[in-house]
Amino acid sequence: MRKALLWMLAVTSTCFSLSSHKHLHEKALTDKDGDRIIKIIAMISPELISPKTTNKSMTEIADMLLASTLNTPVIEKVLKTLKCASEYNVPHNNILTIIDYSLPSSEKRLWVFDLFEKKLLFHTYVSHGIKSGTLLSTSFSNKFNSKSSSIGVYKTEDTYYGRDGLSLKLDGLDAGFNDNASNRSVVMHGGWYVNENFIKKYGRAGRSWGCPALPLDLTSAIINTIKGESLFVIYYPSDKWFLKSKFLNCDNFSPTRYASVMDTEIKSEEQEHREPVLFANINSKNLGTEPILVMSADDYERIFHTKPPLGRMLRRQINHAEYIALSSTELENLVISNNKEALNTVYFVIPVVKMERGYYKTEMHIVDLGKIKEVRLNVDPSQNLASVKSYTVDFEAKPSIRLRTTNEFIRWLGL
Repeated sequence: MRKALLWMLAVTSTCFSLSSHKHLHEKALTDKDGDRIIKIIAMISPELISPKTTNKSMTEIADMLLASTLNTPVIEKVLKTLKCASEYNVPHNNILTIIDYSLPSSEKRLWVFDLFEKKLLFHTYVSHGIKSGTLLSTSFSNKFNSKSSSIGVYKTEDTYYGRDGLSLKLDGLDAGFNDNASNRSVVMHGGWYVNENFIKKYGRAGRSWGCPALPLDLTSAIINTIKGESLFVIYYPSDKWFLKSKFLNCDNFSPTRYASVMDTEIKSEEQEHREPVLFANINSKNLGTEPILVMSADDYERIFHTKPPLGRMLRRQINHAEYIALSSTELENLVISNNKEALNTVYFVIPVVKMERGYYKTEMHIVDLGKIKEVRLNVDPSQNLASVKSYTVDFEAKPSIRLRTTNEFIRWLGL
């Protein structure tokens, strides 16, 4: 019977993935789902959780997981991970953290459990990498500078204070999927763009450069709970991960067999369009240090009657407010409509790098250039507006400056 159940688990939860685009969280758990999970838990030695754990308490763990709103496929993979971690003698404590990246960032998709107490400790929001998708995370990478999230099994390490405040180091245990996390500086930290108010206002969480960022008000509590050798499973329904991860295949794992699955990158056809933004062409050859044209997110929504685009939001707030970099099309609309009131809400900002706790930290500062008198479109009279390549901004009291457009990647722009 045990072999039959193991075979069932391998077939139903290892070989086939489920599409994240169908929002699996909307599917209600059935009695059949619960029975299947309990049978899977029964296959796991109780001692892997604690020497004091009994079969009865394992059933309580099953009840805890089933009651947590976790999807059945996620629970199956997590239980298999616990079993395989035990077989591979991976030391870990009683805390278990789970992220379900098949869910959109507008939903709570991080859970923290105490396996001794059979208790849910936290359930909250978490970000994904800026190259992993927008609302949904659909691309994952283990490569340096990919700015993508990495799925798989991790173990938490020590804390430190970095540019994002209290942070937690993560040790990726899944070869090919996340074992480069430490070299990529993928850590857990807080982010103002993951706070619930931000998500409710803009429709989704902001994005990190690959780190699982938490709401600021929960960062300290969660990090101090899960630090120090706890298991951390980041789930996504990927056939590559289901097939290649040793933590999902300890019953039939063969290095020779799985060596053929060399490509562990999970890529999506989704390509985010980057609109040209405007910067002041003053005297620097470094685009990243030139003043950029912005408007507060609140003014943007009021003037353009649309939600602010997070892809052009500054990665740092200014006086606790969000700002949007203006596109060339938006500026042209303001100029053509002669909207003086709107032009008075436009600012120039620059990045200022400071040293804090031994790390370089970027802040955004408003540059005082005075009140804008006029914006002129530099266009050939014989051509139409499509030929506009630059703009001249005249100020009431300061010298004029020329604006140019770029759609290049700017490190402090885009959430």
